[in-house]
Amino acid sequence: MVTSLRHRLAVLAIDPSSERSGGSILGDKTRMESISANPDVFIRPSPSAGSLGGVARKTRETIVLCEAAGFDVIFIETVGVGQSETAVHSGDELQGIKRGIMEMADLMVITKADGENLHKAELAKTQFQSALQLFPLPESEWRPRVYTCSAVSGAGLEEVWKGVEEFLDHTQGNGFFRHNRNRQNKYWM
Repeated sequence: MVTSLRHRLAVLAIDPSSERSGGSILGDKTRMESISANPDVFIRPSPSAGSLGGVARKTRETIVLCEAAGFDVIFIETVGVGQSETAVHSGDELQGIKRGIMEMADLMVITKADGENLHKAELAKTQFQSALQLFPLPESEWRPRVYTCSAVSGAGLEEVWKGVEEFLDHTQGNGFFRHNRNRQNKYWM
């Protein structure tokens, strides 16, 4: 869908590495077989190699290279909570981590919203929307939104993309996007 909108897409997929062997499956190109042959798509699986936070050590450098190669949309598929945060054992700690992640979200997407999962996905969407209302408005002055979608049927994908565009319009309009990018660049230097 992204390339049909005349964008070039890079997908940087970070796979969890085993604490025992250090290995990663790196099967993302196989999983994304239908788009991996598209000349406007670049898929790069990387092992987390013990890096916490869901990204690999060289993710920032890879983003810069993708931008220099003309990719204007970059998805970073991070290691999920529970895949790398192996020190977490109790439900309470896990909820604390989820809350921290929710406070950072600009958009949340409940995937696999099809078939028997559709009702559960809509319920999760409602619950997350309610939870997000409890947080103060972030520095961006953007109230995070929740969407559902299905990669199988394509349902909801256009709405998710529209939400991304609305977020960009909002944060570019109020100057937050540039402010945040400058802060990120300073951090990575």
